[in-house]
Amino acid sequence: MLDRLRDKSNAHQDFMLLLLLYTSFRLMTRLLYRPGGLIYDYSDYYFFRAVAELSNLGHYPFIHYWMEYPPLFPWLNTGVYRLSLLIPLWIEPRLWFYTLLSLATLPFEIGNLTVLYLIALELYDRAKALRCAWIYACLFTPIYTWTGWFDNIPLFFLLLTLYFLLRQRGRLAGLATGLGFMVKVTPALLLPLGLRSLSSLSKKIGYLALAGLTVALISLPFLLVRPAFFLASFRSVLERSSWETIWALMDGHFSYGVLPADRFDPTVDFATHSSHLPWLWITVAFGLIYLWLYTRRVDWQDQRIITAFAGLSVNLFFLYSKGYSPQMAVTFIPFIVLLLPNLRGGIYLLLLTATNFLASAAYFIIFPEERWLLVGTVLSRSALILALAIEYGLIFFSLHSPQLERIKRRAFWALVALLLLAGCAAVHPLSKAYVESRYAQEEYRPVIELVRTEAEKGTTCLVLTDKSLYPRLYPWLRKYVDLHLVEDEKQITEVATMCNELWLFRRGEVPSAIKEWLEEHTHLVRDYDFDQGQLLRYTVR
Repeated sequence: MLDRLRDKSNAHQDFMLLLLLYTSFRLMTRLLYRPGGLIYDYSDYYFFRAVAELSNLGHYPFIHYWMEYPPLFPWLNTGVYRLSLLIPLWIEPRLWFYTLLSLATLPFEIGNLTVLYLIALELYDRAKALRCAWIYACLFTPIYTWTGWFDNIPLFFLLLTLYFLLRQRGRLAGLATGLGFMVKVTPALLLPLGLRSLSSLSKKIGYLALAGLTVALISLPFLLVRPAFFLASFRSVLERSSWETIWALMDGHFSYGVLPADRFDPTVDFATHSSHLPWLWITVAFGLIYLWLYTRRVDWQDQRIITAFAGLSVNLFFLYSKGYSPQMAVTFIPFIVLLLPNLRGGIYLLLLTATNFLASAAYFIIFPEERWLLVGTVLSRSALILALAIEYGLIFFSLHSPQLERIKRRAFWALVALLLLAGCAAVHPLSKAYVESRYAQEEYRPVIELVRTEAEKGTTCLVLTDKSLYPRLYPWLRKYVDLHLVEDEKQITEVATMCNELWLFRRGEVPSAIKEWLEEHTHLVRDYDFDQGQLLRYTVR
């Protein structure tokens, strides 16, 4: 037994090194970085903490209020919060809850890399499987999502289900599907695949039985206590309005997904904006596409075909889904890594990351008025998901020939060129929009406008004694006056030799040495009072 474990350990030593580095990287990230960076400090951890704090009032999920997720994660979240209360608060009160919740989800994050590697071993030799693991480990989106959301948990059960299906372990696949479904609905996407890919009737029955039994056992306590709250979470999936998808754009909704604020009312209306789209026919259309694919006569025991159909199912689901949030990208990333572990797959991953950033950080945080940016990112993301679905479809049907490869390669580079050109074209309007929006919100705009109007270019120097004001005013005034930051008498003497008029803007007291120099060597022409400070206009004697 020990010899066998030692042999396996030696055989996978490179992967174990990668896993160790992968884990330590995430631990240090959680402690020393934050999602949003310097753009904006945001993540769903704010929301998770706020919801968990309801337990301070004696309120618990699915007993006293509904959640938009099945019960496993809300209860994990509440339990972690109650545990964090045992530790005295740090200066930053979020520290212990954020750390403990990340530690609670870290095993699933480690599991994602491990299971992805195991799946790759089913598809390829060890060298190529390790390549898949390295590609995934080097991606930004999974670690970013882990630090602020919980989508790494349902992803783990999705990948685990796929792995067990590849290994023809029906009961274990059913258990993974049931647990995953009770975290988020996406792992259930593989349920039909299990009925197709498992080789015997007994395995299929075991798969369905374990999946159903797992869901029933977890659901039963909540159905017995407060069924309305439990069922509300599934109603929210079906009834909530569209967001960040083509369907949302058609509905005229240009914001993120929102839900009703009253979580204590299980009968609440989950639709926050109206939709005129024929959802019945849209559902029928996607259902027929899926049914056509599902009934094809392919080798359903071929592991690469199974994986391709799993990726195809996920991509079709995202194309059909009413809503999309950037953290959902982690769900289809592993299939790109597994099925396209090459340069083409890497470019797909980078383009998807870019569209995610443009939507989540650029549009919603920096450019909320530029609706065309959201339209562009949604269309780009949809085109990429559709292109990947076609890639998976070709693998699923085992279609490959030199001519087809040539067409596919040309189509891919045409799509890349189109998206890059669109990105370059967006730089100028976004730069202009950024400058205009910052100027509209600039606190010192009255000062800036007066200086622009009154100062004579080439003859006026604006002197600042406050270090923080120089980077604040420089972008707006550099073309109109010469800005100088001065700290002593020598510096202001040098500045005075360069101009006819010396303007001084101050928020507080001016250093005594500079004040004395001004009284001795200048004449005060006029002073302007603003809410932000005082602008003094001098001529140099």
